[in-house]
Amino acid sequence: MDFFIQQDKARRQTGWLVFLFILAVVSLIGLTNLLIGLVVWSVTQEETMQRGLSVVSQTDTQTIAALFSWHTFGLVSLAVAGAVGCAILYKWFQLSSGGKAVAESLGGIRIYPNSEDPDHLQVLNVVEEMALASGMPVPAVYLLEHEIGINAFAAGNGPADAVIGVTKGCIQQFKRDELQGVIAHEFSHILNGDMRLNLRLIALLHGIVFIGLVGELLLRGSRSRRSDSRVAILGVALLAIGWLGTFFGNLIRAAVSRQREFLADASAVQFTRNPDGIASALKLIGGYSSGTEIHDSHRSEVSHLFFGQAISKLSNMMATHPPLVDRILKVDPDWDGNYLYRSTATRERKQEEEKVTQAGKREAFSQAVITGAAVASGIEPDTLFSGSADLDQIRREIDGIPALLHEQAHDPFGAIAVCYLLITHIEPSVQEKQWQVIAQSGIKGIEPLMRQLYPAVEHLDISARLPLIELLLPALKCMSPEQYKRFKQTLLLLIRADAKTDLFEWCLYQLVRHYLAGEFEPVKASKPRYKEAKALSDEYQLVLSVLAHKGHEQEADAQRAFNRGAGSAGLYNISLLSEDACELECFIRAVNVLSCAYPALKPRLITGIKKCIYQDGEVTALEKEIVSSIAVVMDAPIPLFIEPH
Repeated sequence: MDFFIQQDKARRQTGWLVFLFILAVVSLIGLTNLLIGLVVWSVTQEETMQRGLSVVSQTDTQTIAALFSWHTFGLVSLAVAGAVGCAILYKWFQLSSGGKAVAESLGGIRIYPNSEDPDHLQVLNVVEEMALASGMPVPAVYLLEHEIGINAFAAGNGPADAVIGVTKGCIQQFKRDELQGVIAHEFSHILNGDMRLNLRLIALLHGIVFIGLVGELLLRGSRSRRSDSRVAILGVALLAIGWLGTFFGNLIRAAVSRQREFLADASAVQFTRNPDGIASALKLIGGYSSGTEIHDSHRSEVSHLFFGQAISKLSNMMATHPPLVDRILKVDPDWDGNYLYRSTATRERKQEEEKVTQAGKREAFSQAVITGAAVASGIEPDTLFSGSADLDQIRREIDGIPALLHEQAHDPFGAIAVCYLLITHIEPSVQEKQWQVIAQSGIKGIEPLMRQLYPAVEHLDISARLPLIELLLPALKCMSPEQYKRFKQTLLLLIRADAKTDLFEWCLYQLVRHYLAGEFEPVKASKPRYKEAKALSDEYQLVLSVLAHKGHEQEADAQRAFNRGAGSAGLYNISLLSEDACELECFIRAVNVLSCAYPALKPRLITGIKKCIYQDGEVTALEKEIVSSIAVVMDAPIPLFIEPH
């Protein structure tokens, strides 16, 4: 699965969605005019009969003609379009906080990183594995504790504000490899741009069905008053229009989402390299009495987000997901047609996990990271498994994090302390200023904890910094908005304590800010503006020059690395800038401009960056941090940092 190709397809599919939506709204406008005209004509005829006046066919004709005048048609059309538009804006505002709004509307509760529940820990670990494997930030996880059906979903405007939701049935019934397959399926929705498309679909369809909701309110009001027949008739008419809106909405929802499910199933197999995981999950759903049914009252508007069919008894035309049999056969062509039945899933899962040693778990995790990152980066996974050196490298990075810091990274308060310590300056005078900032930050208890953790961070291997930062993010997302505001302000003051910003400080701030902003503040995505690499040649020249100089001591080596990167991006007329010309402020501006490249262009740019740092056959910790931050700013998965053999 190529992240950029799928993102481009998702953008094109948005156009198809808008076309279907406009067609539905135009149909609703026509039907509304017709029904309102007939209702008003019916009421007029009733009043005429009550007055005892004779009804003349000529008068009828004139009345009907008047009701269907262009003036009336324009007013009704404007009212319908305005109502639909206001309903869309209202729902869009509700969803502006991203996946969190969807999860909470379904009654989801957040599973915190420091939870001690074994089932909660397992789903958190699996989500963390898949995030690192796909080069994505670790998303928040929500539990729908009242839903016994087996289901899951991913929601958000992008990777930064994405959440993963799982039902109680999901975490109780699945074994680890089955859960891994389902979570990988949801991560593919994050990677290929489906989440943003799905949120837009929720807002647009809410506008279509809004007229029906108004009709239902009018009908209820007329019943309570028991007198106003006109209101009742109008309510019935609008309710009928709403039913048609719901019909159109379900049709659009089904048309957009079904094929994306097949793609997500295939991508899950790519991520995990284990077709049995997702195949077993689908077979278990077929044999489970509660299936994938969701009972929450909001299920209809978000049914297309789920892993399985959230509403049963829908016709094939209206179903948001392909038939279960078809999905199973896609990943397991040799399936014998028998579903799985499991009555003691929890006991079986625990027994199975007890047989796996801790070393085996670590190796499985490392392989998942390598494989998933290869898939996300467009590298053939099989080329990465020619030896054990790659696995050893991943183990060293994970094991390089001291146990004390690893534990604190999963606690919100500890994560704040560790994040601050990572940018503590080695210069005593600057460090003293930073401690003063901490003392004045107003965060109670943070200074004693930081002083306790300082020795561990001081002796932290440089290669462990990036994995540690990634582990901090889920816990940092558990802050309150007020805590985040204070955290961000203090972080900036610590960075500016020496009156300048170095490259690592920029990298850490970009990684933290980008992934936390989606949780706490509105995020404005960069608009694509550049389709050709030559339009970005100046910015790319500067970025490559910085990487070439930072990763190579000899000028000749830096030149070769630069040329390799420039050639891979198709830019043959740019040359290596001197180290003095590579100012950090210019570098930051250049990266921000690169983020405005079209999705189809970004692979070439990132490939050139990777080729540049791979020129000498070694990737330093600083190079990893720089490239990771560039990828974050460009809204791309963090590239794989292992050179294919």
